[in-house]
Amino acid sequence: MIKTFQIHHKNEACEVELQEQVLSETLSEWRISVRFAAPTVPSTVTLKGYHPCCDTYAAWGPSMGLNPSLGYSWSKRTTSSRLASGAPVHTLVSQSGNNRLTLALSDAATPHEIATGVLEEDGTLECEIRLFTRPISAITAYEVTLRLDSADRPFYESVAEVENWWAEACGYPRAYVPEAAKLPVYSAWYSFHQRTIPEEILEQCRLSKELGLDVLIVDDGWQTEDGSRGYAFCGDWEVCEKKIPDMKAFVDAVHALDMKFVLWYSVPFVGTHSKMYQRFADKVLGRFSGQGDLQWTRLDPRYPEVREALIDIYRRAMIEWGLDGFKLDFIDSFSLHSEESFAYDPRRDTQSLEEGIDKLLDGITKTLRAINPDVLIEFRQSYIGPVIRKYGNMFRVGDCPADPIRNRVYGVQLRYLLRGSAIHSDMLMWRADDTPESAAKQVIPTLITVPQISVLLHQIPESHRRMLGNYLGFWRAHRDTLLEGKLTAESPESDYSMVRTEREGELIAIAYLPVPLTVKSAYDRVILINGTAESTLAVRFERVTPRMQWKIYDCEGELIEEGIFMGKGIDDYDIPESGRIEFMRV
Repeated sequence: MIKTFQIHHKNEACEVELQEQVLSETLSEWRISVRFAAPTVPSTVTLKGYHPCCDTYAAWGPSMGLNPSLGYSWSKRTTSSRLASGAPVHTLVSQSGNNRLTLALSDAATPHEIATGVLEEDGTLECEIRLFTRPISAITAYEVTLRLDSADRPFYESVAEVENWWAEACGYPRAYVPEAAKLPVYSAWYSFHQRTIPEEILEQCRLSKELGLDVLIVDDGWQTEDGSRGYAFCGDWEVCEKKIPDMKAFVDAVHALDMKFVLWYSVPFVGTHSKMYQRFADKVLGRFSGQGDLQWTRLDPRYPEVREALIDIYRRAMIEWGLDGFKLDFIDSFSLHSEESFAYDPRRDTQSLEEGIDKLLDGITKTLRAINPDVLIEFRQSYIGPVIRKYGNMFRVGDCPADPIRNRVYGVQLRYLLRGSAIHSDMLMWRADDTPESAAKQVIPTLITVPQISVLLHQIPESHRRMLGNYLGFWRAHRDTLLEGKLTAESPESDYSMVRTEREGELIAIAYLPVPLTVKSAYDRVILINGTAESTLAVRFERVTPRMQWKIYDCEGELIEEGIFMGKGIDDYDIPESGRIEFMRV
């Protein structure tokens, strides 16, 4: 455990004080106090401490991506966080998956970083807490608590304690999650992109409903004729009538299929072609971005009139069109990048961008929930932290088209970080000329989240539809275990070789590498899904089990083989690629 810190900064007339409170042999909290002689926009304050690199194999954090390596003192693994992006928790993990040191900060709104890397001179881990990594409003005093946990236990248990600490001690309560947030989704993005055609989308809805999808998300394109994938025509959020002559009728038609309707909005972006830009051209963040003549910028939520205009757009859309929810996109694109954005402006009611974002999201959700308490609000990575969790109730894996590894890894990370929230997969896509077993590799990693599907269902072959119907049916039948069960993801350094979830006598495991499933307790039902490229997997029962019937299914749900197991030991089973074996007590 770290016992001392070095303090580094370049602020004038600044005092930094540290006070440790030891809560147990493996848990301590450091109160960090920063004071200035006069109001100051602080430069970064860095605390540097050292921890033994013993039995430490990987680093874990919500913004680390697919690289679990420890990093080095000159190239540290870094967890960045601010209100609109990331979360301030960083964990060092043993090869067995146990916690070696978890570092977390109580303030999830102010821009901070937690970084670790191996110091080659002595084999210690150099740990840095970097405060104020982006400009904030001028302050005279600041306090934050650093939590250090070195308990030898599964790393996700330490992360879970941090999540609970944020919710109960740090003032970041979890949002209410309506039942519809836990229902499978048909997303029109990968299947249609900006080609928004109501009749064709409605046909996909009809096919989706037959497969068990209950929510439609209409994405970018409904507001513009432009198909260049830029944001030059965002801002006014008026329906492109050449595409959608009657938005209310479109929403009503989706409701007639007993599906919810969620509509996409890019919250910060405003294009030069919009009336909104003409109105707020002097209330934007920095310079334009874009390509050629397709230019856009970002509205500045520190101005109350900007927030009021945005809130009114969503309020009117909900009332006039009957929307059930909003996909509020690009929250993490609210950021400061130029001197004009840093300059003081008395027209703002806050000079803090993070506070402006918070005020905007608070206003949006209060307004929409006053109309419909069950309104659906989808956020996606990287805006998934404890502050923003007060507002969203659907948290989606960031865009990863046809990338099952990323969907798997980030789905697990969000499950660990946002316990109790509705975690959604990125939208699933695959080619119609692929095999059903290969297509199933897109679906299988999403089973521990809420699946979002985005293929043209009338174009995929019947074998794909059977596969999708099989696994969506399986997901519905076992939803409580898959979403609410105790999640154990083995080998984070290998992007999780096996993911297990268990609840009330049922164990479901997904193997991504051909490692044996070890069953240590008695269950009424044990299910192993073959997410590997192999056709033989081993199951080891470590204790005598009651008589159990087993059945093997292929990826389309066809029963292949069945038998009886009784006793204990390890057996190999021929499970088709992307199929599963189910053991059930008889």
